[in-house]
Formats: sequence, C-alpha cells, structure tokens
Amino acid sequence: MFEKMDPNQINIKSIGQDMRYKIFRYLWDKGVRSRQLGYHPTTLNRVKNKTIPVSDNLLRKMLTFLSEDEFAKLITGEEVKSTFVEPKDLSEAVIALKAHIEAVRKLLEKYPALSKLAYGDLMGLVKGGVRDYCVKVTEEQVRKFEKLLRDRARGTIRNHMAYLRRALRELGYELSPEDVEEYLMELWEEGPHSARLAASALKLFIKLVLKDLVLYSSFKVPKPQPKNREPLTLEEVRAIVRSIEWPPAKAYFALLAETGLRPGEAYGLRLTDLDVKERTVKPIKLTRTKKAYVSFFSPKLADYLASVYLPYRKDFVRKYEGKVKGLIDAKEWRERLFPFKRALLREAIYEAAKRVVRGREFRLYDLRAFFASYMSLKGLPGQVIDLLQGREPPSQFRILTRHYLIFSIQDLKRMYDKAGLSVL
Repeated sequence: MFEKMDPNQINIKSIGQDMRYKIFRYLWDKGVRSRQLGYHPTTLNRVKNKTIPVSDNLLRKMLTFLSEDEFAKLITGEEVKSTFVEPKDLSEAVIALKAHIEAVRKLLEKYPALSKLAYGDLMGLVKGGVRDYCVKVTEEQVRKFEKLLRDRARGTIRNHMAYLRRALRELGYELSPEDVEEYLMELWEEGPHSARLAASALKLFIKLVLKDLVLYSSFKVPKPQPKNREPLTLEEVRAIVRSIEWPPAKAYFALLAETGLRPGEAYGLRLTDLDVKERTVKPIKLTRTKKAYVSFFSPKLADYLASVYLPYRKDFVRKYEGKVKGLIDAKEWRERLFPFKRALLREAIYEAAKRVVRGREFRLYDLRAFFASYMSLKGLPGQVIDLLQGREPPSQFRILTRHYLIFSIQDLKRMYDKAGLSVL
C-alpha cells in the first residue's frame, strides 16, 4: 500500500494547467466526484470541459487522493528535462554513474514510495541493455546446488531439484531474463502451483550458485492471483506490425498474433512444421504435457511469408551457413523457421511496441491473450480455442480425437477463417 500524497511537499505553483487537468481527468476516471472534492458539480464540470482553470486549492485537494506512486507516474508522463552531461571516457562514466546512484538513494530515503517506480525504470533499462544476456548452466553447478540444500527438508530438496532440472531441460540449460519470464508464464497455464515452485527453485539456484544479480532481479515468484492485464486490441497489434521493419521480427510477431502459440513454441518451429499453401502450422511436441494440435494463419500472412520473409531467410542462411559451422549444430540451424537470435527478434518487436503501446508494459506472451480474447469475442467455442493454442495435453487430446472430437482440421480452419483474424 502506497502512502497518500502530502500537498505540503509539492511546490503547487510549479505545476502547470496541463498537468492539473491531467490529474483531474485521472481522478475523474477513478470515480472521484464533487462530493469527495468538496466542490459544486457545476464548477467541476467547467473544469472537466477546461473552461476554467484548476485552482491551487482544488489541486491541493486532488493531490490528497493520489498516492506518491500515482503522482510520480502522472508526472513522468510529461517531458522530463535531462541534466545528463556526456562523459568523455569510461572513467568519467563510472564517476557519473556513482553520482546518479547516490542521488537516487537520497531521493528514495526522503520519498520511499518512489521505490517501485525507480525499480521498474531501472529493470527496464537493464533488460533493454541485456537483451542478449544469457548464462549457461553446467551439470556441476546443479550438483553444487543439491549439496547446498542438504540441511533442508527432504520434500523441499526433492521439489527444488525436480523443478530446477525440468526448467533447465526445457530452457536448454541456458538462462536469460526473457526466456525465464516466458517459461514461467507457460507454466502458469499448466497451474499456478507449478509456476511458483519452478520460480522458487530458479531463484534459489541463481542466488546460491550463479550469484547473478541481473537474472535474479529479472523475474518474481508468481503470486496466487496475478493482476489481469488488459488484452491488446486488433488496432494496437496491427499498429505494432506496421512499425516493425525487420522481416524476421515482423513474421515472428504476426505468426504469434495469428496463431496464438507460445513464443517459445513458435520460435522452435522447423520449416517442415509450416505449410504456407495450406496456411497451417503444426508445432512439434515440446513436453509431456504441452502440445499444439494445429494452428492457422491468414492469407495476407501467407503471402508475406512466401514473398518477403522466406526469401529473406533463404539469403540469410546461405550467407551465414559457413560461419556457424563448428559453433552450433548447422543442420538443426538450417531447419529452423527462425534461424535468428531470439534476443534480436524480441528487441525489434519491443522497440516497435514501445512506440505504439505507450505507458503500458508489453510482453510477447500478451499476444497469446490477444488471440484468445479475439477468438472468444468472435464466438469460437472454448474447446476450439484450447485446441488451437495447445492447452489440451496429448493424453486428453487422444481421447478427444478418438471418441468425442467432432471437428476435423478443415472444420477448425473454416471456423478460424470465419473469425477473420489478420494483423497485416
């Protein structure tokens, strides 16, 4: 719970009318009305219509309805004047960074409610600078972790090791902030309990063995009831697509939006999993509990893949095939639908999303929620959406197909096409 604003801490005269109207609109949208503010409804209607200014007294009253965190977010929506001076070399940069950190520390001591804002901005900055940040984990480190757990309860050790090994296996023994975050979101679909246990095991492993602050701070243990995020609209998704210039990122983003697949699942597709002519994608089985049956995409995306992306991909593979030999499995790399670094795809997408979805955090996994929301509004049955998004585990899917499922692939495709999802 954040502390309420103390108007006496604010230089009222320094706040211009644009910001005052912004604060008024924010409170009005939250349901704060004349009775709470102690003003006649006619006066507030005139303020709402901007026919009279927001007085100092009204502003003081409005500030009492804001937390320090809310006020900080409203203020930072305005243009912030920077006093940053470009350092001449690394030594000056280190000194400047230390000075800024000390200034932030003093600010937080005086205004502790700004901690959340500072943390969010700092982590966003750090993540932005380490998109390609990745830590490789060895079996020796895993064994060391198990030894460090010896003084804990037997059940705790068993849970930590089981969930850690599963996470490392599915993440290819490589941990990056983005991959861990997406992995935990996938687990949340299986069940909140699994996501929490996996996050706890990873947190402890990173803390005790890897001792990596970037990784440790990049994710949190999921709470029992996470906040519902407002789904992206079709207009927002289309605007992001238009803003992405790099063909691989545009193709990856559009495929995620139109299929509703998990980011890791789409990234792991092989060329043979995609049928551009039939507009279908059949992802490989990823784990014992997750499998996408079949997904589809629009004619416009099929045209883009055939005419723009796949030729671009072919030239890229021809150009760099000789350079990857000896570094990775060249045959497996050639078979990938997206033989590009995942971090680079994300970076291009996030840069475009930042220009469109201002003031809101965007994650690739949000496209999965967008797909489900869009299809639900178009009247597709929940079972069909679950099949398209791979929510039915293989064992349950076999039962459905053998005994109960009345939808053929062509039936599913007709239902998909009727919904008319196209983001290009």
